[in-house]
Amino acid sequence: MRLVALLVFTSLVAALPAFALDREELTIATMPPGTLFFSIGGGMARVLQEELGVRTSPRPYGSPSRCIPLLNNDDVPLALVSSLDAARGYQGLAPYPSENKELRLIARVLPMMNGYFVRADSAYQSIDDIRGARMIYEIRGSHAQTLLADAVLATGGLTRADIEPVAAAHVVESIDALIEGRVDVAMSALGTAAAQRANASISGGIRALALGSRASDEFMQAAMEGSRTAIARPAPGMAGVAEPTLVAGYDTYLSANTALSDADAYAITTTLLAQWEALQRDYPALRALSPRDLFVPETDIPYHPGALRAYREHGIWQSAP
Repeated sequence: MRLVALLVFTSLVAALPAFALDREELTIATMPPGTLFFSIGGGMARVLQEELGVRTSPRPYGSPSRCIPLLNNDDVPLALVSSLDAARGYQGLAPYPSENKELRLIARVLPMMNGYFVRADSAYQSIDDIRGARMIYEIRGSHAQTLLADAVLATGGLTRADIEPVAAAHVVESIDALIEGRVDVAMSALGTAAAQRANASISGGIRALALGSRASDEFMQAAMEGSRTAIARPAPGMAGVAEPTLVAGYDTYLSANTALSDADAYAITTTLLAQWEALQRDYPALRALSPRDLFVPETDIPYHPGALRAYREHGIWQSAP
């Protein structure tokens, strides 16, 4: 039966129909250049433009707290956002002053791993060890990342009071601070161009710290809803990971809004399913998920009806939400 299902799925993807979108242009809100979100957003924009025949481009913003309200108000039709920020934005939790109930989910595209990086020759080995360290604690405009930092510190029995907290505008600035010696611990998603640049710029390279000894999926979920543990493994592009390392994890969503028509959401989702393996060849970070994994039953925001239609037709989603 699994072989039959696979053949049906493959044939459906191979028979990708031609679409006439309601919109003449698509924009994907991302984080700044140098981040993984910007890189992946550019790849998705290229695929959507080639396959759907509409101008599509990534548009960088300094923080999720800027792009989520823009997405909610249809100033942009699509955005790459973390599950942490999507949940807080949808519910109107800090730093969002009001609910963003127009958000809709297209696909889970990437299980994220957050790295807390040190210079490779640092004495710090895990979060247990960093008492007194100068650490990027706050990414301005991403309150969720600060809450995640609290959860990460707690795995080592630490709080903000136990470190020297430093703020950065975004993760590129966080990594720059490590390169320039202004901090001992910098934060960035693993596999980013910024982390690779740091690894090449710093003599001896960088190293991702392991979570503290209290870390578990249950501990992380209790400390920060939507987070979990993940094991980072050595791989091309995974700067700072020389051995399996326990780090903080969460999901990345390609999100839309209720203003995006069902037909357009269906076309975008179907195109992603059809071109997922091609995207994985160009962006190794996407290889963690199969096309079927783009749908996840339990989410922080509702799925777009057009996306659900695509998942249903491809045999991925069966029951009513």
